[in-house]
Amino acid sequence: MPLPREFKSEIEKYCNNHLAPDLWYENEFSVIQDANLKKRIIAEFKSIRFAYKLYEGIGAEGENLMFEVRNQILAYASIYEVVIENVIDTYYSDTPEFESLMYHEMPIRIDIPEHKQCELQSALSHDGKTIVPYYIAKKKREKAKVRFDEKCRTAEKLGLIHKYANESGEEIDLPAEIIEIYSYRNGIHILAEQRKGITYELDLSKKAYRRMRPFIDQIKERLMADGKLSS
Repeated sequence: MPLPREFKSEIEKYCNNHLAPDLWYENEFSVIQDANLKKRIIAEFKSIRFAYKLYEGIGAEGENLMFEVRNQILAYASIYEVVIENVIDTYYSDTPEFESLMYHEMPIRIDIPEHKQCELQSALSHDGKTIVPYYIAKKKREKAKVRFDEKCRTAEKLGLIHKYANESGEEIDLPAEIIEIYSYRNGIHILAEQRKGITYELDLSKKAYRRMRPFIDQIKERLMADGKLSS
């Protein structure tokens, strides 16, 4: 049964009061050229913040807090992934780094006449093994098979994300931390919860939120430096 309208209004007001204006989100994700994708990312980001304030407002504890923490990690990890993938695809598809990420070399066997195979085998006999002629070809990888850590490291090679020193002078390895956030996202289940514990997950969810600022800033700085984005 829904809450009374006045209660719902108060809750929505409390949560929405902590959300930035729509223009802020448009500027924040201005690196995304695909309008529909940008709209989806903004909606996801706003919903994360709304849910965070909702659970904070009710003072969530125990399993309710655990649920919120896990969903925070999941949502932020998804945003990191889609932004990195889209930026690399949109702005750097003509680079050696992109080619190295999306293509791999593989041997392609060459069929030759049997008598030539015998000659080859006789001339190049090696420890009794069959000699097979082949050439090396480049083959495009399926996007779904490209791991997130590979995308992150490619973004790092391109200078899109990198280590930095925070206000306390502590070195933050941004690429490594984003990879950690994403890898935990893939392991969000009861057994992982038992192994890691609530303290680790709380810290990681806070990190997932706090690293979004330098993540976006670094990407924009690189794009502007490369002349791919106007200030």
